[in-house]
Parts: sequence; structure tokens; C-alpha cells
Amino acid sequence: MSTATQSPTVSSTSERGLRPTHDELRQNVQLLIQLRWAAGFGILSITAFARYVLDIHLQTTALLLIGLAVLVYNFLLSITFRGDTTARQVERAAWVQIILDWIAMTALVHFTGGITSPALIYFMIHAALAGTVLLPWQARSLALLATAIVIGIALSEREGILPHVAIPEFEMSSALYQNGTYITGVVFFFGTAIFTLSELVTRIAQRLRQREERIRELYEARSTFLRVATHELRSPLGAGLSLMHNIQQGYAGEFTPQQGEILDRVTRRLEGLRTLIDDLLTLAASQEVTAAHVPLEPVGVCAVLDQIIERETPNAAGKNIQLTCEKSTEAGVVMAGDVGLAIILGNLLNNAIKYTPEGGKVSVKYRLNRAAQRVEISVSDTGIGIPADDLPRLFDEFFRARNTKTLQVTGTGIGLATVRTLLDRYNGHITIESEEGKGTTVHVTLPLASATL
Repeated sequence: MSTATQSPTVSSTSERGLRPTHDELRQNVQLLIQLRWAAGFGILSITAFARYVLDIHLQTTALLLIGLAVLVYNFLLSITFRGDTTARQVERAAWVQIILDWIAMTALVHFTGGITSPALIYFMIHAALAGTVLLPWQARSLALLATAIVIGIALSEREGILPHVAIPEFEMSSALYQNGTYITGVVFFFGTAIFTLSELVTRIAQRLRQREERIRELYEARSTFLRVATHELRSPLGAGLSLMHNIQQGYAGEFTPQQGEILDRVTRRLEGLRTLIDDLLTLAASQEVTAAHVPLEPVGVCAVLDQIIERETPNAAGKNIQLTCEKSTEAGVVMAGDVGLAIILGNLLNNAIKYTPEGGKVSVKYRLNRAAQRVEISVSDTGIGIPADDLPRLFDEFFRARNTKTLQVTGTGIGLATVRTLLDRYNGHITIESEEGKGTTVHVTLPLASATL
């Protein structure tokens, strides 16, 4: 029954087509730019090699100009569409690139023999790439346009509207471009090949997006369940803890030392459960902000860092811990999310305070590395440190270092796993340096918004 009810939905979605997400489109545009650098330099180098080494008779000047034009407009595109871009701007960038590429490919085909040109393959490659960026009907339209361009070039050269640029080494007959049978065969095979390739790539891309959409829905359902369930548990748990504290303070009368020990154990267990619930809420929040459909936004690191330090200062003061912050005068903006960045910095600073004994030190350093185009944040403490054998597993969910029990601090091992997941989403990096008994330093780097595209 479940298969029967799901099939119509999948079919209709496939026909309609799923748009690529903002991040996916940004990545595809960036990929096109990178491939175009290779194509531009490839045209220049192959033209020079063929003409001056192999002595193939080419329209050298025209081909070199095409290669230079590709590099010039690619450079302009890479500058124009770098940094903070909306979904509409990225989509427009993709279309601009495709149009310019097809103009360049049309010129390349014309100056390398027209219907006899080996450069016709470039249309197929580009149609395949377009299938990963565009909707199905758009990709089919481009395949149709490519076929029309080839037909137009062939007919124009056959009728003398455009001069045929012959490359004798590529043609079995000087009049091959005038042979109707040859033209019909090339157009037929080219058209069927490009439509087949475009359709295949488009279908694969759509199916991948459908699976990602389904995974996103499942993640959203799980996150919603975690959020609702933990919220419902948190209220009665808070009330229970408050009641236990009242009993421990003697509001219910005197109790024996044995009863007091039992109450302390119950209170610690309840506090541990509250920590687990808080971590689950954090996990649910992190999954929501790391979902593929949630666009990244420019976020000022200093503002979020100030909020986290202000929030954690009372915790540090309660343990007589000296909390210091050293910040660069330059403010850095990264492509992330307010909530996600707050979760990262909050986890790191909270852990440093949590695992530092009373009277210790915790320091936060922030600087802007212009040369590397990255924001660098480090959190250092004079806490219990981490055993060397435990360092490789710190980012595993629910893992806690062996020596954390020495401070009798409750935890779940979710925090650092959440931090790693968020940093992967933001193209960030984390490293940990620690020596057991002396302290830990966590280094986090994030790319500046201007370096993300």
C-alpha cells in the first residue's frame, strides 16, 4: 500500500522538476567557472600546439581570440558573482554563463570546420552540465537549441551565407560540408546524442534532488519530534529539580545523612537528565539550521561572539574562573547562520568552563586573517585536558573522554559532534590541541563571505 500511494507523488515531482537549492546552484556556478578556466587555456594551448607544432592549418587568430574572450568573461564572472549572492542572482549568473558559453562554442565550431568540426562535442558536454543546474524543461530546451545551432551553421555554410572555414586535415573531402547526406547524418546523430545525454543527466540530477528532499523531510520530522518531546520533558523535570532543591534546603523538615546522600544522588541524576534534554534541543536546532534547504546568510562573527561571552560570563564567575577575550579590531563576516554560529561558539566556551576547575582560566581569541581569507577563533582553558587516546574520537556522537568523570560534570557527548556538523555545513575547520592535566585549546576557522564563491 505504501508503494502505491508514494508513486504518484514521485512521478508528478519528476515531471515538474525540483529546483536546485541555493547552495547547490552556487556550487554549480563555481564549478562552471573552474571548468571554464581549463577550457579557455585549453583552447589557447591546443590552438598553438596544433598550428605551430603539428602544422595544422587553423584560423589561428580567430581561435586565439575566442580563447582569450572565454578567459576574459570568465574572469569578470568570477568577480561579479563572488561573495554575498541571493538565489535570484546566482540563477541569473548561471544563465549568463550558459549564454556566453554557447556564443563562444558557436564561434569555435564555425572556425574549426562547421559541420565537420570536432568541437561539436563541446555542445554535448555543456548540455550535460546544464542538466545538473537547470530544470528538466530548460535542459531540453538547451539541447534543442544546440541542435538548431548546428543545423543553422550547416545550412548557412552550405548555402554560402557563412563562409566555410575548412581544415583540410579534418575533412575527407573539401566539399563535405555541402553533402546533404553527410549533413543529415551528423545532425541526426548529434541531435539524438545530445538529447539522450541531457535527459539522462537531468533525470539523475532530479532523482538525487528528490532523495535529498525526502531526507530533508525526515530530518525535519525528527527535529520536530526532538524539539517537542524535549520541551514537554523539560518543564516537569525543571519542576522536579526545583522541588528537590527545596527539600535539600530543609523546607520539608530535617533528614538523616543517609537520606541527604540519596537526595544528592537523585539531584545529580536529574541534572544529568536536564543536560541531556538541553543537548537534544541543541541537536535539533543544529539539524534545522544545517538542512540543505536553509540558505546561508552573512553573519558578523564579533556580534555573535559578544553574545556568547555575555551569556557564559556568569557561569565562569560562579566557578571563579578568569574569562578573557582578545579580539581583532577588524570585524569578519562569514556565510553561516546566527543560530548555527551561536551553537558552535556556545558549545566551545561552555565546554571550556565546564571542564576547568575552580580558579582556572579560559581565554578566547579572535582574529581576521586577510591573507587566508578566513576568520580564526581559538578557545583555550587550563582544565583537565583530554587523554591523547581519546582525541581521535572527540567528534563521535555520545563520546566523552575518560577523565570527564573527575569533575563530576554531566554531559552527553553531543556538543562537539554538533559543532563538527555545523562547521562542515559552513565550510569551516576545527582542530583540538590538548594535554591531560594542563588544558585544551580548540581552533576554529571559517571562510570570509567574500571567499565563498
